[in-house]
Amino acid sequence: MPDTDPAQPTRAAKFVDHITAHLARGGPARRALQTGLRPWPDREPPGPMHLYVATWLPEGLHPERQRAYYTVAALMTTATNRAGTGSGVSLGKALGLASRRISATTTELSVKRLVRHSPAGPYPHLRGAIRLVSAAAAPLDWARLLDELDTWHFRGARTCTQWQQDYYRATGSPQPSDSE
Repeated sequence: MPDTDPAQPTRAAKFVDHITAHLARGGPARRALQTGLRPWPDREPPGPMHLYVATWLPEGLHPERQRAYYTVAALMTTATNRAGTGSGVSLGKALGLASRRISATTTELSVKRLVRHSPAGPYPHLRGAIRLVSAAAAPLDWARLLDELDTWHFRGARTCTQWQQDYYRATGSPQPSDSE
């Protein structure tokens, strides 16, 4: 196993930085990436997005894994707070933190929708979850989200468990007492 330097940014972190830089400039990049928020005909990302995403995709990457890159780029256009990359804050924890400012019932329902077993995975519910996180100005590690979506086909069940655990830890759900 090769040694990796934890101080070196990952491919996902570099991608997030790339998209953040384009979004900071606004204009055509933002409009192109926002096209990914609409339904995708034939499950293919909209053409305008390719200019900003395609060069980051490894050659021969499976379409389900490509979807993660396009989705994160599109979702980042809706976020008011793109800080948090490198923080390790999962989507579950971000929703848990959001529950301190937004109805806990709403954020919990969002987590439950994300982790519900579906052939579509979490994708149909990501935009709503990101809206909640943004509305509460909760941090989210976008690179981590990209990694989790990129490996969803292989580790989706584990990611669901992690998001739920992170959510309930962040909400401060009741702890078992010593007498239990």
